[in-house]
Amino acid sequence: MHSRSRARELNAARRIGRHRGFGKRKGTADARMPTQVMWMRRLRVLRRLLVKYRASGKIDKHLYHELYHLSKGNTFKHKRALVEHIHKAKAEKNRERILKEEMDAKRAKVKAARERRQERVEAKRNTLAGEEEAEK
Repeated sequence: MHSRSRARELNAARRIGRHRGFGKRKGTADARMPTQVMWMRRLRVLRRLLVKYRASGKIDKHLYHELYHLSKGNTFKHKRALVEHIHKAKAEKNRERILKEEMDAKRAKVKAARERRQERVEAKRNTLAGEEEAEK
């Protein structure tokens, strides 16, 4: 009977990265691990994350659609890169919303001030016109 002890020892060493150098490789990198398989796994991971985020309400359908196309276009190297991009996009959207609210408030304030000034000018004209008529 042949003992498997040496084989087990070799497998344990290979699990931690020994005996895996260039000298031990026979097939091409694509033969050893097909790039298409890696691509399919990565894309499925990214799409699964996007679906989960959309379902939980972390991203809206518009951002989902945009990120879906970016994922298909090989923009994100891994899941962490996609999550970081989502955080940045949400922060940017929130910042734009706050700026828009501030600008709207500023416009409303200026418009109200302009109307008040216009009312004062009209009141002054009316009083001056009334005094001129009284003098005549």
